[in-house]
Amino acid sequence: MSAEEMVTYKDIEIPKSLLGVINHMDSVDEYREELLRLGAQWDLLTILGQMVGTGTDMTGTRKGFLDLTNKLLCQLALENIRKTVQEIGAKAQVAVDILIRNLFERTADIGFLATDDDIRDFIIKNAELDELCKSGQGGEVCDTLNRTQLREEMKLALIERFREYVAKYSVYYNIILLDTEGSVLVQLDQSGRVTKTADPLIKDAVNVEGEYLEVYRYCDLLPQNERSLIYAYRVTRSNEEKEDVLGVLCLCFRFTNEMEGIFRNMTSKDDWSVKLILDADGMVIASSDRHHVPIGAKMDMVLNKDYGMIKFAGKKYIAKTSPTKGYQGFFGLGWYGHVMIPIESAFEISEESAAKKSINEKILEAVMSDPRLFSGELRSIPVQAEKIQSDLERTVWNGNVKESDPASKVLLWSISGTGAKTKKIFEQSIGNLHRTVIDSILSNVWFWAALAVDIMDRNLYERANDCRWWALTSAFKRILDKQKIEEEDREKITGILQYINGLYTVYTNLFVYDSFGRIIAVSNPTEEHMVGTVLSKEYVRGTLALKESSQYCVSKFEPSELYDNRHTYIYGASITSFRQGKSVIGGIGVVFDSEPQFLAMLQDALPRNERGEVEEGVFGVFADRKGVVISSTDPEMKAGDTLSIDREFFNMKNGQGTSKVVEHNGYYYAVGGHASSGYREYKQGDGYINDVIALMFTPLAKVNTESAHPVRRRSDSVRVKGTADSKDCIEVATFFIGTKWLGIKTENVVEAINPEGLTTVPGSHRFVKGRRIYKDLPLLVVDIRSILGLPEKEVDNDSQIIVLRFRGDQLFGLIADALGEIPQIPLDRVECSDHILDNSKYTECIVKPDPGQPNGEMLMVLRPEGIIGKLKEMI
Repeated sequence: MSAEEMVTYKDIEIPKSLLGVINHMDSVDEYREELLRLGAQWDLLTILGQMVGTGTDMTGTRKGFLDLTNKLLCQLALENIRKTVQEIGAKAQVAVDILIRNLFERTADIGFLATDDDIRDFIIKNAELDELCKSGQGGEVCDTLNRTQLREEMKLALIERFREYVAKYSVYYNIILLDTEGSVLVQLDQSGRVTKTADPLIKDAVNVEGEYLEVYRYCDLLPQNERSLIYAYRVTRSNEEKEDVLGVLCLCFRFTNEMEGIFRNMTSKDDWSVKLILDADGMVIASSDRHHVPIGAKMDMVLNKDYGMIKFAGKKYIAKTSPTKGYQGFFGLGWYGHVMIPIESAFEISEESAAKKSINEKILEAVMSDPRLFSGELRSIPVQAEKIQSDLERTVWNGNVKESDPASKVLLWSISGTGAKTKKIFEQSIGNLHRTVIDSILSNVWFWAALAVDIMDRNLYERANDCRWWALTSAFKRILDKQKIEEEDREKITGILQYINGLYTVYTNLFVYDSFGRIIAVSNPTEEHMVGTVLSKEYVRGTLALKESSQYCVSKFEPSELYDNRHTYIYGASITSFRQGKSVIGGIGVVFDSEPQFLAMLQDALPRNERGEVEEGVFGVFADRKGVVISSTDPEMKAGDTLSIDREFFNMKNGQGTSKVVEHNGYYYAVGGHASSGYREYKQGDGYINDVIALMFTPLAKVNTESAHPVRRRSDSVRVKGTADSKDCIEVATFFIGTKWLGIKTENVVEAINPEGLTTVPGSHRFVKGRRIYKDLPLLVVDIRSILGLPEKEVDNDSQIIVLRFRGDQLFGLIADALGEIPQIPLDRVECSDHILDNSKYTECIVKPDPGQPNGEMLMVLRPEGIIGKLKEMI
């Protein structure tokens, strides 16, 4: 980021975009204050070092930590805002897209219902009755019935038909049929008092170039509503083009009710965000909290950037606006999803998140080292902090080796301790950030899984309704009532099925069969060979056993000859007789195009980043309670396969969700699962039981199969203290190799150096790690892990080379993993007896534990000459 884009905030340099935001991030501010306090300690220690004359210049270390502090706080703030923006952006997109999916189905509904023969017949007969009465040819009929009784009987029959439709499709609250002049012929809602409309809706529906008209505004047909969402379609004499227009049919959608359900499913207990739907002009038409943001309010839209800061009602919000992605080419009326969260609540950690179990340290370590979740800059911070602290500890350690003044030693260890505290804050802050981000991902995958199963339930709700709706078609009843079905009858049914299938593209085939299960007609020309086939499947027998128009039957999710032997659901409803009451005379079956449709549902619900992109490795699955796959966006996972993951995901109650980190195919994944609970009437008391689990997988990190080499670091719990002024003491420079705590008398130690420049020597024994130029001479560097019974480990940047003196002025280097304290140890705790030494050749003595130390650990002090001798024996 360029210097022009950086500004100063409370003594730290931050990107300008964070101004006005970072001050609301309490966790970032806490770390800033803590690091500021440590900065003051650094200044004090630097001055004391100069006064005491330790020869240790802390200026470089202080600057290194200061630069890292700037970088750390910037990265913490950027990750915090990224997490928040990703969450509100996802919700804005989901809010509008799930609505548009629903409304797409409405466009097909109005297209089908407007072609219903009963509606056409009603308009035609009503017009004929009018003509008879006007001409006087109706005679006694018109006088006796006064043009009302006959029409009333016709109206009641059609109202009952409308009632049956709405009983299956509770997304509608009224159906209105009008003539071309705007007079209301019949409507479902009998409380309506409007008999004629002056709304241009009628004229527009008659003349619209497309097949339907969609409006959301005030309409005098529904004067009780400020705005109504209406789907209108012209009713013509037949399905042929350029037929006479008989009237207009209107479906009135329960928009407010639908949005309440959508918002309710998107809102958790600790969610402070407000979800909105905006019209094309940015006006609020639906709100998850009307007391907070009322209907009719005008919002500033945030469309062409990741997020925006907006003001509303005197408060500041972080906001994101998303246009719909559309569904199968349908984009509705140009509405937007808009989510805004009060800035003071945007970065709070929810109670639910805080109460969650801590993330396994092994997983955390893998995530922190994997590049997929965090920027290289953020991941480099703990590495840089470790490097600064390692250099500092080496400087302090060397100072203590050479220093004899007790006061200087105390100061040196204080400097090292302050560095350790600084480094620890870096590690804690980044570790907590990783935990927060992982927790956020776990919440997100749960959210997306809930969305996926909601989309599925909503979609299949339509399928259950479609088959029942179409089973009411009078033409089907009249033809199946015949003793003999002629070829023209088959063609009639075929034509209706093909017209319906053209409107509802989610089916590969629609078919009608008689009471014996014999297929009479199909919508798909490539399936014509199935006509005459007798179906004996369980779902066909179940459909023919249905006695009520409110009932439906669904096949198991299994391969079907009607779907090219692939897995699918087939929905069915019985067709009842006109002549014989409600006796079943056949059925209708609809073959759901499950492969592309389920795949599209999952793809639309896949977790996305703040740019709306699906990250590599993310995939979604629909499965049943046995783990059998219904659909998956992972091409390696096919329908019918069994998914082997934690059974907890498949044992959830309906409507419940969970998320956790699991190991799958060599990766750690954040997996969110949610069990279906139905939608409106579907699977909620209608007798249909079909539990589906939606699962969303987001990769966190690759599982590290290599066994880690445990390495210890200096810790207060293993410190050995002595009396600094005591003459009856030995001074030992301690260090760690693997888990071993070791030491060498300081008189045999020259100093510790870094491993930079270490060069391997071909043909050397494996304990020889190479040579390094030291004071213009090649220094032999060895590793004694084999002597100590430890596994081999490569030399890395964290390693230390301790330069040792033996046989006068001869030198060699010893590889250590970390440096420890340099205590003065009373001789009464030093034991040199051969019988207690592991190997007297290279072990000089042991130091018994300090009675005041709870860990009771002994320190083994090595002899440089003994080490060389032992290594020679191994050659």
